[in-house]
Amino acid sequence: MAISDADRRAALETLRQAQFVYGLSRYPKKQVLDDPADVKALRQRLEAMRDAARRLSSSQRDALDVPWGDLDAVDSGTEAVWNAAKKVTPKIIAKLAPLVSDSPEAAFLINPVKGGAKSQEDLAEPKLKRAPEPAKIERGLTGKELAGLEMAIQERATADEAFFSWLRRDRELSVSEWRKRRASAERARRAEDAYIEKLFKAHSSR
Repeated sequence: MAISDADRRAALETLRQAQFVYGLSRYPKKQVLDDPADVKALRQRLEAMRDAARRLSSSQRDALDVPWGDLDAVDSGTEAVWNAAKKVTPKIIAKLAPLVSDSPEAAFLINPVKGGAKSQEDLAEPKLKRAPEPAKIERGLTGKELAGLEMAIQERATADEAFFSWLRRDRELSVSEWRKRRASAERARRAEDAYIEKLFKAHSSR
């Protein structure tokens, strides 16, 4: 299905914000909602998702089988925030991702596993039924770490694209704008490197 440039930009921004929301929603509900900082971050990302999704054309929104009303309801309370994160966000990702699959940015998107992958909350087992076993070392990244890495990669890619697309213009280039865009791209690249280094140190110490 063809998608306009404006809808493509809106879809990519919606998906970019959805990455963090999806990653955080994989944690147990109580763990997330008991932390005011997590609730605030979740609400802010959902609001950003909602704002970006509203920039989709009405025909594109209507064509997608997504409960937009549940996303619009995040201002009504913490339960609505969790509902939008846990139930609505995976649907939004599943519907929007195929529309922009040919975009370079889509290569960095994290998609929910088909078939209903279970979260840490879903996988929680009753308390010990037998003697505890030695703790296993978890080598993979957590959902929160993946979401943070995705954000760093996306922000660096966006800054690079803004810089290089501007350089490709035919018009005369101002030195001040060149410096500003180059500095922005360099900051995003340093932030990505710093986050990767942070993850490396965290997992190396386990």
